[in-house]
Amino acid sequence: MSEIKLGVQLYTLRDKCQNAEDFEETLKFLQSIGCDVIQISAIGDIHPEIVAELVDKYKMDVCVTHKPYDRMKNDLDALIHEHNLIHCDNIGIGAMPGNIHESFEGVSGFIQKCNEIGAKMKAYGKQLCYHNHAFEFEVYDGKRTFERLIEETTADTLKFIPDTYWMQVGGVNPAEYLKKLKGRVDVCHFKDMRIVNNAQRFAECGTGNLDLGACYRVCKEIGVQYIVIEQDLCYDTDVFDSVKIGFEGLQRIAAENK
Repeated sequence: MSEIKLGVQLYTLRDKCQNAEDFEETLKFLQSIGCDVIQISAIGDIHPEIVAELVDKYKMDVCVTHKPYDRMKNDLDALIHEHNLIHCDNIGIGAMPGNIHESFEGVSGFIQKCNEIGAKMKAYGKQLCYHNHAFEFEVYDGKRTFERLIEETTADTLKFIPDTYWMQVGGVNPAEYLKKLKGRVDVCHFKDMRIVNNAQRFAECGTGNLDLGACYRVCKEIGVQYIVIEQDLCYDTDVFDSVKIGFEGLQRIAAENK
């Protein structure tokens, strides 16, 4: 069984990636903490050639991206070219756009479009991936939206970027739910949760209440290739310090669950 590669979702560092100079400083920081795997998400309007140049300069393995759904529908050729530049085969949707998830019919239309887009990407050697939040666990006509995403697509047309925090918020056990996704996950988001003043909050990986050790063991079982940390908000901690704490926490979890 191959070793899972560990990395960082740049969404956490989005405010530090809005121009080429800051993007380079962020990659330099990640390299300094021993991170060579990234997911590109929510960076600024940086020319794709410059992004590719910096990714190569700092020897970063781009495991997946999050890109706008509209570009997947209307600008796919350019999107494929940009991913070829950064040597990335996985193209992710961060969430269903707008309010289409609020009805059974809306989800049906989205799934149909994902199957079409996913098939087109496959022809170019790319893989469409979907990242969950909590709303995918809402039930319409007796069916969870996430269950429909699994059952009404195939691994060829759609894989998943499961998020441990949002699965917990959605009311399922993250480690147990991951087992449903065997063969459908290349990249998993490890996001931890703590309780503060009786409310849930994002936490650095390994510092919260989620059993991420169990999640890691299941990731090994189901063939996950990459795990990246993500933290939507860092509250009172400097974002670079937060990422360092979280990445070290992920390394510790990996070492404890080999």
